[in-house]
Amino acid sequence: MSSPPFLELANTSALLSRTRSRLEKQGLLVSLLATVPAEDVSAAVGWLVGEPLSAPLGVGPAQLWQLAQDPGVPPPLAASLTLRDVESRLADAKQATHAEKLAAVTALYAELTTPERALFAGALTGSLRQGSLGGVMLLALAERASRTEAEVRRVVMLRGSIPAAAGTLLGVDRDEAPPSSIELFRFLAPMLASPAESVEEATEGLGDAQVEWKIDGVRAQVHKQGARVAVYSRQGNDITEGCRPLLGAFAALKAESLVLDGEVVLVGPDGLARPFQDSFSAIASKAVPPGDQLRAYLFDCLHRDGADLLDAPLSSRFDALAAVAPPELVVPSTRVTTGEAAARYYADALAAGNEGVVVKDLAAPYRFGARGRAWQKVKEFTTVDVVVLAVEWGSGRRKGLLSNLHLGAQNDDGTFCMIGKTFKGLTDEMLRWQTVRLLELATEQTDHVVHVKPELVVEIRFNDVQRSPRYPGGIALRFARVVRYREDKPASETESLASLVARVPGGGENAGMDDKTRRREAKKDAKKRQLSLFGE
Repeated sequence: MSSPPFLELANTSALLSRTRSRLEKQGLLVSLLATVPAEDVSAAVGWLVGEPLSAPLGVGPAQLWQLAQDPGVPPPLAASLTLRDVESRLADAKQATHAEKLAAVTALYAELTTPERALFAGALTGSLRQGSLGGVMLLALAERASRTEAEVRRVVMLRGSIPAAAGTLLGVDRDEAPPSSIELFRFLAPMLASPAESVEEATEGLGDAQVEWKIDGVRAQVHKQGARVAVYSRQGNDITEGCRPLLGAFAALKAESLVLDGEVVLVGPDGLARPFQDSFSAIASKAVPPGDQLRAYLFDCLHRDGADLLDAPLSSRFDALAAVAPPELVVPSTRVTTGEAAARYYADALAAGNEGVVVKDLAAPYRFGARGRAWQKVKEFTTVDVVVLAVEWGSGRRKGLLSNLHLGAQNDDGTFCMIGKTFKGLTDEMLRWQTVRLLELATEQTDHVVHVKPELVVEIRFNDVQRSPRYPGGIALRFARVVRYREDKPASETESLASLVARVPGGGENAGMDDKTRRREAKKDAKKRQLSLFGE
């Protein structure tokens, strides 16, 4: 069977984005997988779930987005590339210098049709919005492999990713008996937490629960066999060298073999955690700034001395962790039986400089994904009023509606500067209303973006402010979500850029700059800390 046309994947992705029924999505994926040869299954699944096998490329998202919006690269009228062609070209590009990579990706992009470009850019920037990421693909793989969803989830966890699991279940080397136990130094796909509005909500009905500090660091999975230690990021990238200051402590843990889950964070001389991006930058660059140090916060034990603990309750896994790791390497936590006790610990965690807590069911096993009540994160949010500077046309079920908002904060001179985007929190009613209202304010339109007068005020809920060279303001609102529109409020009364910059932990250095200077500084910062695709 020949390699499928890349256009076939792109068309399926487009259909998925327009389909609301999960059952219909599953059917589309099952039909596609039936046509893909065994040697291409992992690659095909990787593109459709936004995890291409070619990642990380070492080409930044901003460069790919710029390429995707460049009108000077017209698409060809007919498709010519197979999936194998695209994979081969990207594999070659990964081995080249940065300039050669960018040239190779640009040349490849020029050969893609419009639907292929949407899949290419969306998957490589992690911005696919087709409703099939994760859950629906698991169901499709289960149907194709004649397995239960639980069995497929187990394979994904033990193989480290959905594409890798697809290869195990349907690929050339598919196993008659899929793996059931941990293989040391093979990354395990991690368990994740779902958001909760309050600790009272998170603890309701749980009985005994564990409440841990939520550390805003880099997720770190530690594997140890004797003196050998390896550390993997949330995406399965090997970050061992970036965690070198911690390797001695990991090697000294009181067990011959271990697999542990936790966070690695950069802390300042005051002992407080630096912002996430600083932790990531220190690990990615393998350079800890003078005066700072890396610190590990371990919170789970998945394997100990030949015994897998994935199916054991959290209470047992945490006891195993406490038996092998000194207290300074274990995340601070407490066990509670009431929402009131959890709320007190939450307040203490915030007072200690943390972003919140994670509430965990002490009876729950460790499961890949599993965003449910087993692990729930509670974080401190706040709201701010900003203006809409532009808005992008939606896709999928939002096609024909203005969706993704470009947010702006006020400069000292009364002008506005972009500080990020969001399409979250918008109800169907809000989408219809804002489409009409923003078109009334339009000053310039392209096929993709509508620029508007900076008059419409929107209230945004967010977690924190972080530095970001991606936007002219030099910052971004993290986990931004629309609360409501404030037509009762003039744009002149919205949040100032300087006040938002002041909220950046250890930041503020770009406040008060004019736009030209700020953009120049942002470019310098981007060159210093350019994050590869699929980094943490």
